[in-house]
Amino acid sequence: MNMKLRTTGIVLLVAVSTAAAVIILPFTSWDDLTKKSPDIIIARCVTTPNPTVVGDGMIWSDIEVLAVLKGDTKPEAARMVSQYWPHQHERFLMFANYQSNQLYRAYNATETYRIVPLGRYFPTNELAGKSLDEQIQLVLRRRLEDVNRELQKNAEEKNRLEKGLKG
Repeated sequence: MNMKLRTTGIVLLVAVSTAAAVIILPFTSWDDLTKKSPDIIIARCVTTPNPTVVGDGMIWSDIEVLAVLKGDTKPEAARMVSQYWPHQHERFLMFANYQSNQLYRAYNATETYRIVPLGRYFPTNELAGKSLDEQIQLVLRRRLEDVNRELQKNAEEKNRLEKGLKG
């Protein structure tokens, strides 16, 4: 009887674990992501999520929607769920699907590539009067500039560290 109970428990555990799995889709293109995302917003993280609240690699965060580039939602306080781990006051572009049901209401942006970090001071007024494609190009260009600056800084630090190890 104990063996049957143990086997049943293991089967149930495997079934529940499988059902709770998160499906991660590969990145295809920004154009494809823009077309397939019903909601595209610029948001700001209200508080850095607690690291102990992560389940299945998904992180729940409180956000403030600053601008809606695509979709029917409004600028207001909201929740997001993603593998991306935002930091307090960080702004980002989000390609998402707003879900509102009996379980929760949140912007779902599962894959990390659905979040484009913009730092703390991205001025959303620069997007006014531009088409959706122009807005996204502006954001991607700004992020690329930030990444290039970070790479330059990291390369300089790497050189200093290597010199220190050579003695």
